[in-house]
Amino acid sequence: MTMNRLELESNLASEIAQTLAYDIEHKGQATLLVSGGSTPVNLFKLLSNIDLDWSKVTISLVDERYVPDGHKDQNGGLVKANLLQNKAAKAQFIPLVQNAENAEDNLRQVRDAFSSDHFPLSVVILGMGTDGHTASLFPDAPELDYGIDLNSEEDLIITNPPTAPHQRITFTRRALLNTNRLILHCYGAEKALILKEADQKRDYHIYPIAAFMNQDFKDLEVYWAE
Repeated sequence: MTMNRLELESNLASEIAQTLAYDIEHKGQATLLVSGGSTPVNLFKLLSNIDLDWSKVTISLVDERYVPDGHKDQNGGLVKANLLQNKAAKAQFIPLVQNAENAEDNLRQVRDAFSSDHFPLSVVILGMGTDGHTASLFPDAPELDYGIDLNSEEDLIITNPPTAPHQRITFTRRALLNTNRLILHCYGAEKALILKEADQKRDYHIYPIAAFMNQDFKDLEVYWAE
């Protein structure tokens, strides 16, 4: 039976909370990486009201645009307005852009903010664009191969997608697969078709999401509704 969006979001919020609670109990802390865009807004609101020791949870994003605080294109603003509210207001938030004027300096700052204690991550929630990109790993980005390469030494890199606005900072595939749960959250018939084609073609240069679907390290849990 196919779930509607509200049912899916309720189930997903519960699953995420259970995984965070498990890591809090067994590791003393938990780390959640989320995606931006309109898709997760209601999920964020549901999560923000769940009973959890949020003071032991670190929240960040899988990627961010190099824009200053308050900019309409900043994913962090979406997280602050919808997730870091209510009971989840006690969580620690690590913004991926702390210096919008100097991308390289910012990259160093953010790398320093993430310690080995954050890994393995508790939960990673990926989104997907209509071009098959996920995080800021775009099909036409010159940094795509490095961001996908599991032998790269970096958890975070800068990307410059020609067809998308703004320079970006993004976690690499290597880092995103280093998680207890890897989740793709998306909606609509168009996204379902992209997932089907990505699974068939298995070429991340066409659909970067394929690199997360076709790998042996961590199962990608797909939460999709019409």
